[in-house]
Amino acid sequence: MSNFRIIDIEQWERKEQFDFFKGYDNPFFGLTADIDVGKLIEYTRLRGHSFFAAYLYISQLQVNKIKEFRYRIVDDQVVDYPQISAGSTVLKTNEVFTFCYFDYMDSFRAFEAHVLEQIENCRQPESLLDDQDHNLAQVHYSVIPWVHFRGLSHPRNYGNGDSIPKIVFGKYLSESGVTKMPISIEAHHSLMDGFHMGQYFEGFQSCANLPENFLEG
Repeated sequence: MSNFRIIDIEQWERKEQFDFFKGYDNPFFGLTADIDVGKLIEYTRLRGHSFFAAYLYISQLQVNKIKEFRYRIVDDQVVDYPQISAGSTVLKTNEVFTFCYFDYMDSFRAFEAHVLEQIENCRQPESLLDDQDHNLAQVHYSVIPWVHFRGLSHPRNYGNGDSIPKIVFGKYLSESGVTKMPISIEAHHSLMDGFHMGQYFEGFQSCANLPENFLEG
């Protein structure tokens, strides 16, 4: 996607933070938090929806709403993409993973149908990557449904100027009547702070608490 807005760094409110962190050997930081997904699980189960598509859709709502998740570093410039898609790992039939890409859509029902179709198409790919791998207007997602993790780290290629956020969903567990799913976020500190990750978690939880308000369309 070539449609983006270039940020005037000299006038940008994050100029000092950008200049400070961009020179770090490792400018990425991360947070992991549990989200109460009990109502979301019940909602998708009763209506026959994909739980994966539902929480990915909710995540994409937050990513596209919070502008800091849309920022990327391109040739030492900061750009703001108007719309962010999702690139996610998907397990193939031979139990190794591949990458699958999902467009952003306003309608959950349209998004769910798109996700399910794409997953089937991606499970027998000829290669691990495709032309979408070089698309900066995406967030990299992974799912680790076997582990209720407390934190994790990612491989990064610092030499290529990577600035794409990574979000990982873990195994949900029920404890004392509350069903919680861990979500981990890793992002470039030049582009966002813990405050913005907090906005993501708060927005995600609000949607998960009232799924009927966000997944009916």
